[in-house]
Amino acid sequence: MSASKTEGKKPSSRLLGMKFMQRSMEKEMQDQLEKERKRVISEAEWVLDTKETNVEKPKIQIEYQPSFLPFTQETSSGRRSFNSFNKEIESKIVDDEKTQRLAREEEVENANKISDKEFGKQMQSIRSVSKKTKKRKSEKSKDSPSKKANLNQFIKPE
Repeated sequence: MSASKTEGKKPSSRLLGMKFMQRSMEKEMQDQLEKERKRVISEAEWVLDTKETNVEKPKIQIEYQPSFLPFTQETSSGRRSFNSFNKEIESKIVDDEKTQRLAREEEVENANKISDKEFGKQMQSIRSVSKKTKKRKSEKSKDSPSKKANLNQFIKPE
């Protein structure tokens, strides 16, 4: 009997079968499971020491396409007009857009301009290439009739 007294009294099976006791046991089980999940998550966390490592930035070329919204341009701020409610503001916005578009087009033109000397060099290189191809074609045309004549003749098999 002394051994059973040291263990303490356990609740009866009828008491354990009652709903409030089942809920309390389920709550204790959920608390234990939650503690276990938190422990696993805290152990699984990785910590990177980025101060010691020198990471090279990847060399990526970004190509901007005019069909997409350009994020490099400043957005317009201030008053807006919807459904032709305020025509003065709409006309001002249209004028601003035109000036910005013209400025962008001029920048593109200036970037694509080449000097007269550079244009002359390009044309000379084009001419020299075309002259070389004409010479090759003329040489091939001179060689081809003799080959055709040999092909037209009957060769007697031996």
